[in-house]
Amino acid sequence: MTNPIPTRWISEMEGQLADADRRLVNAQRHLEAGAGGRALEEVYPGVMGTAMVRVWLKDEPWHTRRSLEELSRMVRDELPSGFATLFELKLDHHSFTGWRAEDARPLVDEARAFVAAVRAEVERCAPKPGPAHACDTRIQLE
Repeated sequence: MTNPIPTRWISEMEGQLADADRRLVNAQRHLEAGAGGRALEEVYPGVMGTAMVRVWLKDEPWHTRRSLEELSRMVRDELPSGFATLFELKLDHHSFTGWRAEDARPLVDEARAFVAAVRAEVERCAPKPGPAHACDTRIQLE
């Protein structure tokens, strides 16, 4: 990143991450109730939003314009591996119905780690009081 992130973009990123956190809490409740499919339905949009935040960190949309097709590809490329597979299933109009909680749990755990890693990146890149600083987003998130 070449320049500090504008405050309104930080607010948008924080909103996406807050939604992902809320969805993770709800997904955990569904797992505890034995509803793996419902857990994935809950957490999937939060992971997509978090991947969008990762794209924003790399692409600086306050300086660039992208087509919907380009943004969709970029988001897909940022998804953690398990969710990249789920993305392909969703393209084929498959639902998450029938997933067992024990099969969905590793994906919810992957989502939790992904959201935490992107949150750390946003916090590292957010403007701090004092002299302006640039954020290097070349660090790869696991």
